[in-house]
Amino acid sequence: MSNSVDNDVNCAVYRSNDSINNFKIRVKLERLTSNALLPSLQRLKIEDDLSRLLGDDGKKLEKAKVSRTEMAQALDEAKRSEYEEVVISWQQKLFSRFEFERYGKGVSEASTALDRKYYDDIQKMKAIRKQPGRIFTYIEGDPHCFANDLEYFTTDSPNDEPSQLALALNHIRRRGTNRTRLQKNNLVNEKPTLPELREEHYATKPHQTMYIMADLSDKIEVASAQLVVVPQAPNERVLCTVRVYSHGTLILEPDFNDGKMAYIVETGNVNNEVYHYYLEHGSQSINMDDLIKERKLFNEVCFRQQTHLAQIVGNEFDTPPPAVLKLNVFGEIISGKNFEYDDIYVYYCLDLPDNWYAEPSMIFSGYTHTASATKSSKHDDIVYYSHPFEFELWYKPSPASADHELPRMPKIYFQVASQDSWSRHRTEGYTYIDIPSLPGFYDEELTCWRPRGDSIFNELRRFYIGGSNELEDINYVSIPKQFESEKNKNPLSRFGFRTVTTGTLNIRLNVVFQSQTIAVEHAKHRNAYATNRYGFDAFMSNINSVIDAFQQAKKRALEVRESTLQLLTPKAPVFE
Repeated sequence: MSNSVDNDVNCAVYRSNDSINNFKIRVKLERLTSNALLPSLQRLKIEDDLSRLLGDDGKKLEKAKVSRTEMAQALDEAKRSEYEEVVISWQQKLFSRFEFERYGKGVSEASTALDRKYYDDIQKMKAIRKQPGRIFTYIEGDPHCFANDLEYFTTDSPNDEPSQLALALNHIRRRGTNRTRLQKNNLVNEKPTLPELREEHYATKPHQTMYIMADLSDKIEVASAQLVVVPQAPNERVLCTVRVYSHGTLILEPDFNDGKMAYIVETGNVNNEVYHYYLEHGSQSINMDDLIKERKLFNEVCFRQQTHLAQIVGNEFDTPPPAVLKLNVFGEIISGKNFEYDDIYVYYCLDLPDNWYAEPSMIFSGYTHTASATKSSKHDDIVYYSHPFEFELWYKPSPASADHELPRMPKIYFQVASQDSWSRHRTEGYTYIDIPSLPGFYDEELTCWRPRGDSIFNELRRFYIGGSNELEDINYVSIPKQFESEKNKNPLSRFGFRTVTTGTLNIRLNVVFQSQTIAVEHAKHRNAYATNRYGFDAFMSNINSVIDAFQQAKKRALEVRESTLQLLTPKAPVFE
């Protein structure tokens, strides 16, 4: 069965607090091919010839001949089937011709409650001589809707069938479809109960689905029983899929195309007739008085909600004490590349200089997961992590430090290591980064190195049994604290220390500063900038006015010069 998604059409998502029972959609279906009746007339002639050939001794079969009146009725019905317009409400059942014949035959002891309901509806249609049209619907509870609404298929193959577990979950996740209230606070439940786990812990939100279909099979062969030679299979196409979720979201696929280009659908049979259709919003519009009342009520509800949230959060903004700098670092280890071995993980830790403080509950170090390398378009061995980390630090200068002295920023050390399937650990590299002294976003590529050792035996041991030279103190990746102190006069010497350049680590940092002193200085600079900008704009305005006056005077001088030259130039005599 063809799906409207195959036509590469758009999908729309709407949000409404109104009842879904008020939703209506208008569908207009029209045939585009102008010669659609000719194959039907030719088919009548072929059927008459076949009935003559299939008889005994070349005689015709005992079958009533099609009269001109019946043929005219069939052709008139085909003309009426060129255009069809239907307004469909939510979960409104419209029968197809196939369902009309199937459910209208009768009920038995094996019939379900749905079959009995559909049988009663069809009997009411027959009582008023109402026939099904080309446009019909599949609503919640129909076998077609249940089979096509599963979201647990393993592949996109049309032969893929869901498992028994998928069928059970698809039935369970539909509980609570009629919920209308969404929780506004405490969205994250740290200790859910067992009933809450049973109701909420599913792959998708509870929703209901309705399919708007079109039966594009030949209507002449079904309308007149005398013209039917071989039963025709239903030729169904999906015109629109409507999904409504429990939190008020409505997904329409495809979207309304009122005033836009029509959607195209083809029959796909021998004739390959083409239809186009429009989807319009057919719900009843609200009048102005009700709209004003609804807006007032909505504004009052929003005001109460904002008041409730303000009472929960509070109006005071959390600011650090005076002369204290608050630093928030939101970082992420993105990836690493070009390391020697696979199955790599990263260890990181934070080093705080003097006068920097942190909460005792803050985590200063951590490990990423172990990841394997992949090949990229640039032929690099890339290991992806996307591991986030966060630090909240406080800086309070000492009384002995000067007011203009910039604080020494903390450092983040990284150690990259690998572990293979034989549990052989190897150090792949060291690197570090100073937290930037300016707030903002930073995307850094950190080059790594590792100790090599003095002999080839270190590399052999690294290759065969694992293990490699490591730093006893990771602070020696940069300058240690004892060498940064002014009291220490001994120089830091790394002469004779052999290293090997390894891979690269990609780090992203979002740095946020918060301080009352910074806020006051920022306000001063902003006012000074506005004053300077005003003076600069006035100066440039005066310059522009002078340049405009000069251009106008120059233009007038050129005009006077040209007119004077024309008066002084003697005219040539004219001879007849």
